[in-house]
Amino acid sequence: MTTHVVEVGPGGIRQLCCGGDAIVDNEIAGAALESIDDAVTLVDLQPVAVEAVWRTVLASVDCAAGDTAMVIHPSWWTQARVDVVRAASHVAIGEVVMRPRTWLLTRGSRQATVVVEIADSFVVITGATVVAETRRRDLRCVVGAIVRSVLEVAADSAETVVIDAPSTVNGAGALAATVAEKLRDSRMTVTQIDDDRLRELAGAAIPGESSTVESNCTDGGIDRRHLRLALVIPMLGAALAVSALRHHDAPAHAGTQTGFLVEGHVALEIPAQWPTQRIVSGPGSARVQVTSSSDPEVALLVTQSRVALTTLAATAEFLKQAIDAEQAGIFVDFNPTGHTAGRPAVTYREVRPNHDVRWSVLVDKDVRISIGCQSPRGHDDAVRQACDLAVRSARAVA
Repeated sequence: MTTHVVEVGPGGIRQLCCGGDAIVDNEIAGAALESIDDAVTLVDLQPVAVEAVWRTVLASVDCAAGDTAMVIHPSWWTQARVDVVRAASHVAIGEVVMRPRTWLLTRGSRQATVVVEIADSFVVITGATVVAETRRRDLRCVVGAIVRSVLEVAADSAETVVIDAPSTVNGAGALAATVAEKLRDSRMTVTQIDDDRLRELAGAAIPGESSTVESNCTDGGIDRRHLRLALVIPMLGAALAVSALRHHDAPAHAGTQTGFLVEGHVALEIPAQWPTQRIVSGPGSARVQVTSSSDPEVALLVTQSRVALTTLAATAEFLKQAIDAEQAGIFVDFNPTGHTAGRPAVTYREVRPNHDVRWSVLVDKDVRISIGCQSPRGHDDAVRQACDLAVRSARAVA
């Protein structure tokens, strides 16, 4: 029995054993990764079930004696994403163990370690707590934000930093080198993990194997004809990608897994198990709706817009005029100097059939962020925890 190590995400899909060559071409890997939150994707302009794409991708790990796999995934992935890959792996390969990248990156370290994972759009820093920093800004600002977050997350409990810089992520190597230089100036011990070092760690993680794993894996190319057998009707909507992060400083009894929703110019934390969708029709502005996994009447609504006047007072005046133009009784309890989750906000309540939406409107930089907390009338507590989490964490990222 041979164990094979497969890397899925953040920027590609490839074997970390067997010479570490990519197991799928960029187009198919991209389709699998980009559609992992959806039910259907397009391959050669044909609708294909995403689960079929993942099964085909993972079946290309074609090793003669291999019937087990260790799948390494980004630590910030949602449980739903992990489950998609796990299910496909069971069908395509057999026995599988799912491991987050933090598990692999910290193997062999005997000290408390902060892990920096670089993705295309953001960087996730994991230590005593977990934070994310956007890459959608000037490089100097990105580096400064990462360094500050590492030092805050370390919080005097960690002096070692591991920076994960896969070649499948654009600019990861250069960013990692710059961050490492700045952190060494802070007298922290920094290790950069490139592809070669990641393969060594993967080899050492296989029971009974050395870091120079050899096997008789074949190239395992993908036959696109197999994908065509899974044609289904196109999906009408698309789910948003949410990056799941378990906060190590959360109360032990809470058992809450949270995630960063990054949409447009805004990032905020939400419950990781709540599905998300874009709403572009019906009453109200285009918005993202994040719905409770246990009660469809409980949800978060998120809208955003760029503003020329960046004060909360200007926002309050604009909203008051808009509310006054609406039918009486729809928008009530308007407060231009309200507070939600400890943050100054313009607050008001939207009255709908069977439920209310309590809105908190914030301004960060030049972005107006509106967060609606929906619950059945008289049951505000049903959404309060998720609402406070979202409002407290909401910020502009571009």
